[in-house]
Amino acid sequence: MEKDIREEVRRRENEYVKFLGTLVGFDTSVIRHGEDGQEQKAQEFLAGYLEKMGCRIHMFEPDNEIMKDYPSYNPGHSYKGRPDLVAVYKGSGGGRSLILNGHIDTMPSGSLEKWDTDPWTLTEKDGKLYGLGADDMKGGLSAEILGLELALSLGFQPKGDIIIESVVDEEGGGNGSLAAAAAGYKADAAIIAEGSLLNVYTANRGAWLAEVEVEGKPIHASLKGFGENAIDKTVKVIWALHELEEKWMATKVHPLLQPPTINIGCIEGGVAASTVPESCRLKFDVEFYPSEKTIEGKMVRVDKNEVAREVEEYLNRMASGDEWLKDHPLKFSWYQDCPPYETDPGHPIVKCALEAAGAVTGGTSEIGGLSCGCDARHLCDIAGVPTIVFGPGTCHHAHVVNEFLPKEEFLRAIEAFARIIMDWTK
Repeated sequence: MEKDIREEVRRRENEYVKFLGTLVGFDTSVIRHGEDGQEQKAQEFLAGYLEKMGCRIHMFEPDNEIMKDYPSYNPGHSYKGRPDLVAVYKGSGGGRSLILNGHIDTMPSGSLEKWDTDPWTLTEKDGKLYGLGADDMKGGLSAEILGLELALSLGFQPKGDIIIESVVDEEGGGNGSLAAAAAGYKADAAIIAEGSLLNVYTANRGAWLAEVEVEGKPIHASLKGFGENAIDKTVKVIWALHELEEKWMATKVHPLLQPPTINIGCIEGGVAASTVPESCRLKFDVEFYPSEKTIEGKMVRVDKNEVAREVEEYLNRMASGDEWLKDHPLKFSWYQDCPPYETDPGHPIVKCALEAAGAVTGGTSEIGGLSCGCDARHLCDIAGVPTIVFGPGTCHHAHVVNEFLPKEEFLRAIEAFARIIMDWTK
């Protein structure tokens, strides 16, 4: 069977690349960071494809009223014409079930002039497949679906159910996977096919997006000494955030994840060069651990609210030493919540994925952690499903001009998913 799997992948590689090309051809980029989107046509294509494979199809638009009471829900998004797709291939019974999750939406293309190729035409060059979403993550989603199709084409019949989740609005905060979890879909394990370079990721960092508003005192620029410059005060906030980040890097430890970081993402303030600005808004991203090692060497769970409290207290201590800011407090808003996830590296799904990955990579795959946020938190926290991240590609090639996915890695991922399915659900 092992020889059959590899030979079949090689025999059908043009067909597999064509499938990915079809998905890339749909413009599924989110609008206003997920407040709206255009995923429906791609979902309809996948629904028809999976139905022909023998899956039971469920397409539904995420319901804000249902989702609003769940943690890490992101409000203000419309899902009219943006359905989730859940396809269930029923097993014969008695085997372990498996969720294979991936998001169909992408970030916008950005400036088309900077692309060497059409973002919505998959282009193969020097062993790389170029196209918007090829890496993040239509390649991973395609590999999951084609891996199931490959296993079935070789005569494998699973005992456990296999649930394909093609979700919307991951780029806008993850409400698509939240909706699937809230709809009751569960399994014995789950895999999210975000790019991991075919390593097995059992944890990721969480992300809190925050805004701080700084008050100033406006006056004509020629009399700036009689005013208080809100932008200048915001610079002090930025330096304090850099100091806190450096402190975290020196003191916080997780065995699989890079240190916590704080990114300054957006600053808005002032009305004209001739006026001392009255106010300034700063938006920043805080990446934090799911758990961290104490001085005693024990791993303890990190509370996201404690992370927010630590940031606010650090900035407020800085402000207390400023003659203006101490009487004009900073105003904080934590507006997007993407908690981390963590699965026991000793869980059987980790071993299963490592063995499958090792078979296709020559044993180079290893356990690691994902630096960015992903939807695994919903499957772990809401559905209660042990979840790993495993897929082709890497975060380094996501959200960039000339996004690409190595062709060989894509083909190896299809083979690996077929092996996982055949081992886990047998």
